[in-house]
Amino acid sequence: MSDTMLDETQLQTLYQYAMVLSQHRDDAYDLLQSAVESYLIKVKRGTQVIECPVAYMRTLIRNRYIDHYRYRQRWQSESFEELALYDISPVDLEQVVIDSDELQGLWAQLSVEDRDILYHWAVLGYSTDEACALLDMPRGTFLSRIHRLRKRCQAMSNSLSRSQE
Repeated sequence: MSDTMLDETQLQTLYQYAMVLSQHRDDAYDLLQSAVESYLIKVKRGTQVIECPVAYMRTLIRNRYIDHYRYRQRWQSESFEELALYDISPVDLEQVVIDSDELQGLWAQLSVEDRDILYHWAVLGYSTDEACALLDMPRGTFLSRIHRLRKRCQAMSNSLSRSQE
């Protein structure tokens, strides 16, 4: 075996060193791979590497770790995860079509004022106060109509789903 090649025990020792620095298995593998890659490029080019390749590789691993640490300190990463849980359960296409048909049936049975209230509140997503201001309606009236609309829509939805079965 030539002086430039590393054996399995030396690579394991270098991995352990990278693991001590990074404290994370994947990061340790990345540090070792990067150092081995740089070392092999130098060997391929014929550049005279220091007599002890393991010491040279440790220096490469340490320097790469320090660079990575400095980069993380300079460019802090922020988590953009929201606290809300999302329902990502699959929805059948047939269920979407049925829901669309139900909505058309319910929408046709509502008065113009009720459709206007639902449109501003549920579709456009205005808050109660914003919808009241846009519709020029007292807050109490708006809330009571929403409550009655919910009950009526639930009853109509139940009757439509029973009739479709």
